[in-house]
Amino acid sequence: MKKYIFFSIYAAGMMLVLAACQKVLDTQPFDKISGDVVWSNKANAETFIFGTYGIMNAYNSGSSSDGRTTNLLAMDGTYNGSASIFTETTDRNSNIGGFNNFGAIRRCNLIITNVTASAGIADQDKKALVAEGKFLRAMSYYNIARNVGRIVWIDKVLTPEDELKLPSTANPTESYNYIIKDLEEAMPDLSATKVPGRVNKYVAAAFLSEICLQAAAYKNYPNPPSPGNDPLVDKAITYANMVISQGGYSLVSDYGGMFNENNPTSSETIFGVYRKALNTNCDGTPMQNMMANFSNDQINNYGGSPNLSTNFRIFEAWIEHAPTYNLSKDYLVIDKADGTKALEWDKTSQYLAAVDESATVPTGDLQKQNNEIYVKTGVIRSGRTETMWNLMNENRDARFSQTIITDSSRFYGETLTTCIKGNSTRWMKINGFAYYVSMTNMYWRKLMYNNVSPRIYAGVPTDYHYVDMRLGRVYLNLAEAYLLKGDAANALINLNKTRVTHGMLPPSTVGTLAEAWKDYKRERRVDLVLENDYYYSLLRWGRYGGAANSGISSGGTIPELTELPMVMDISKNRKSFSIVSGPFYASNNTRVFNEQRRYLFPIPQGLIDNNSNFGPQNPGW
Repeated sequence: MKKYIFFSIYAAGMMLVLAACQKVLDTQPFDKISGDVVWSNKANAETFIFGTYGIMNAYNSGSSSDGRTTNLLAMDGTYNGSASIFTETTDRNSNIGGFNNFGAIRRCNLIITNVTASAGIADQDKKALVAEGKFLRAMSYYNIARNVGRIVWIDKVLTPEDELKLPSTANPTESYNYIIKDLEEAMPDLSATKVPGRVNKYVAAAFLSEICLQAAAYKNYPNPPSPGNDPLVDKAITYANMVISQGGYSLVSDYGGMFNENNPTSSETIFGVYRKALNTNCDGTPMQNMMANFSNDQINNYGGSPNLSTNFRIFEAWIEHAPTYNLSKDYLVIDKADGTKALEWDKTSQYLAAVDESATVPTGDLQKQNNEIYVKTGVIRSGRTETMWNLMNENRDARFSQTIITDSSRFYGETLTTCIKGNSTRWMKINGFAYYVSMTNMYWRKLMYNNVSPRIYAGVPTDYHYVDMRLGRVYLNLAEAYLLKGDAANALINLNKTRVTHGMLPPSTVGTLAEAWKDYKRERRVDLVLENDYYYSLLRWGRYGGAANSGISSGGTIPELTELPMVMDISKNRKSFSIVSGPFYASNNTRVFNEQRRYLFPIPQGLIDNNSNFGPQNPGW
């Protein structure tokens, strides 16, 4: 039977209590366990270590950093968590980069110091546990480095007698040197055994394959890096190949199953965070803010159809974000005239033959709000039998339907229609009939469990898991490293791993490095959406500059972070469509990129005011 590491303060506390002997439990004070007991044996030490794995929540799948991009359109809390970033209204007092991780680092240093000194833990076990502490310390610091660039390096358990006004690192390179050193020192002593939710040597190597790329991008900051001949890129290749050739992981064809109840410990998953229904409810998972809330009464009041068949309110959550048209257009469609090609849906031969973009949309078929702007419209040509559903769904990237719920999709036993006068369209919200419906006419399927009973609702217990690292991501890291070295052929081999296995698309065969970068960026976007990646990848590509950022020099504007979110409407008869841009909610159409400061968040100015050694402030702040 597989063992899992489930993260719960309650569970960790109970494990430690049960691991201690009755004599210890009879010792006052009754509400504390002494350090001597914690570090007296391996089992107790592991309980403390398991309680430190909360560090890995920073890498969990979910909306997280995707809210800073046009992968999704958000409102309410999700919007509020990202709007100050994409509107560039964050100020230098913000701790949005999580600079203060001192509590987490102290726990890691306690592990390293006390396990080393323990008389009750065998030497071989000590090596593995100390390595685990170093891995967790590195990952805590990496989350700050990718946001702020600079960290306060602490490698011992501080006491009141120590100098506490410590300095921050001088630049991102110094920060990454510490992080990579910790991971490289940890890796040889980490176990090769795979336990879901616990680090092993291949988990460390997988993260190193990406951290080395991030470190190469931020060398010489704010001046341009030279990643093409950077030894860090060679390290990224080495660590990726180690995972691929030695780790025993394999890509899965059931892409969606990795993120729901079907395959939580898939052969592709390298590191996940696992929670049990014993202490997890729906409102403690991303699902609560991805599911709609509407009833037959609301459908009927709007004049939509069809009604829901369930005899109770199956949809009653608090949706705050949904996928955009911007994201959806990157899921390619196989061309009917040439099955070796995969194109954007509105560039395929079947679309061009069936749709007239110059035709006037019949009156009443579609509508827009006054503050929305038409980007494109189209009507099925007279005599053609296709519908928008056929053109958008047939022969499309397999991940499209496993990631996004679109018009006429089935979910929880119901058919969701998001067309004009559908039963879950954005117009129900616009016209005041239902607040918690998607603003984009699409919903997320990725990350949604299909077996929550009786429904996804606050207080309903559910198992749940997050995917923090997987083999598909490692292949994509490897592809990126080869692109940086100018090796388009090897880059295509590796990006096609996910494109073919997950997307079931024909492989990319583009001939130039610039085209390979374009296909790679699209592939990484659709394969890793909602996996806390896209925003940081865009920044990394912007630091590289050139073909990695649409031909713009290193450190310049990133076009994907200034594009406006778009939404698609489809007529009731599925014969016409429109794509519009607009605010949709608050300032979603204000997308600003200040290249002088956006690549790194500030060190909170209040911390610098209290300790000048944390300074100077990051450029532009």
